[in-house]
Amino acid sequence: MDGAVPVFVAVLGTLLGSVATYLFQLKSSKQAEDLAHQRQLRSERMAIYSEFAGVVTEFRRCQYSRWHSDHGTPGGEGSAAVLEARRARGIAQHVGFRVQLIASNPALIESTRSALEATAAMHRAVSVEQLRARDDEAVRSLERFIVLASGDVK
Repeated sequence: MDGAVPVFVAVLGTLLGSVATYLFQLKSSKQAEDLAHQRQLRSERMAIYSEFAGVVTEFRRCQYSRWHSDHGTPGGEGSAAVLEARRARGIAQHVGFRVQLIASNPALIESTRSALEATAAMHRAVSVEQLRARDDEAVRSLERFIVLASGDVK
């Protein structure tokens, strides 16, 4: 009987050690999995957010071309500029939808819409001054998006 107590304590200690090791490994693997997920999400957000900024910038350029074509020589490249601006808008909207799917901040989603709307309104300007003012608004909207997006990837 005297020998059974130390054996029982040894077996119990081994079992407790095994359970404790299992729990620590489980917690460690969960933390590693969460960290990998966060890194992947951050990487995807950075790629999509920077792509959105790029396509909106290209959309702005197309809107400038469209406006100058509409207010320049009649029958010039107007229809080509309109088609290019519409294509650029479609691409920007598509990437905007991707932003909406991955963003965690409702203000970021709203800034995406604002940047698209401000850029889309550029071609409706009636003067060069109004075109510049609308472009300034489009740039400010895109800058707001970038500030919010940078907070979402940190």
